[in-house]
Amino acid sequence: MTKVKIVLACMILSLVSPAIAQNHTKYQVGFVSPIGTNGTNSINYINDYSFNLLIGINGGVNKMEVGGLANYNKGKTTGFQLAGVTNVIRNKADGCIIAGVANLIIDDAKGFQLSGVGNINSRNSNGVMISGVANITKENAKGFQLSTANITKNKLNGVQIGAFNYAKILKGSQIGVFNLVDSLESGTPIGLFSIVKGGYYALEISTNDVIHANLNYKMGVEHFYTLFTVGFDRYKGKDLFKYGTGFGSLLPIGQRYKLSIEATSNQLVYDNDWSELNLLNTLQTNFHFHFTPQCSLFAGPTLNAYITNKKVGEQYGTIDIPHTIYDHTSSKNKLFVWIGFNAGVSFQF
Repeated sequence: MTKVKIVLACMILSLVSPAIAQNHTKYQVGFVSPIGTNGTNSINYINDYSFNLLIGINGGVNKMEVGGLANYNKGKTTGFQLAGVTNVIRNKADGCIIAGVANLIIDDAKGFQLSGVGNINSRNSNGVMISGVANITKENAKGFQLSTANITKNKLNGVQIGAFNYAKILKGSQIGVFNLVDSLESGTPIGLFSIVKGGYYALEISTNDVIHANLNYKMGVEHFYTLFTVGFDRYKGKDLFKYGTGFGSLLPIGQRYKLSIEATSNQLVYDNDWSELNLLNTLQTNFHFHFTPQCSLFAGPTLNAYITNKKVGEQYGTIDIPHTIYDHTSSKNKLFVWIGFNAGVSFQF
């Protein structure tokens, strides 16, 4: 709670402080402002070097500042800044800024930012932002962002890596579990769930040589999307379910024709047994013919690699494999490899 109070106090101070500093000193040393070499007028001094045992309040820094708990600067900060809890900069920041909890920059930021919890830039950022919980840029961001959540409220030109990534306009890449984009200028969101306004979303009904009834859902953008699949069949009089996920790319090759390349990994559940390894991996290429812009028929070959330790009687496997180009039996499981087929209908929305 003490660290949170320090962060909040510095944020409040950033709203009520007086005009930007005009005086200059080479060194400033303080305990808790105003107890320091610049006294009660420290907010009006720009320092080349500033050392604050606990909390420092200054007009700006040209080269380096270190604070035990917090550093607050009304004016521009350049160079290196380190605080145990928080750095608050009301003006532009250019350099390396490190805080144990949070960095708050009210103006444009350029350089490297590292914090245990969050980096918050009220305007534009250009450079590297790394934090434990969140990187937030309220206008445009350029560069690299790494955190649990990365949020750029306007245009991102660069890379976001996190569990959740958001950019209003994306020119670059997102890598995460959840990616959210209002407008994709260029680049690729890569994630388990990528929601892109005007992106690629499709529902497919398909069949193949081993699982005859399949339902697939795709989301993302055409050049990189996530695929979720379920399927049902019967084997030796008992139910066989399939569920899996994968990634794919849809490439245009003409006005009505497209080519998809997809890789999936699927667990097969036979006779309600969820415990054993029963994994069907596929690499498939499908040729799509669009008879309307939203609907297409597709078909193509698949390369299948099926590894299982599930036995039905004395035989490995819970699917009818028509032929194999390779198989191998170990002490615990068996691998089957074969070339098959896939066909279906796709509805894009």
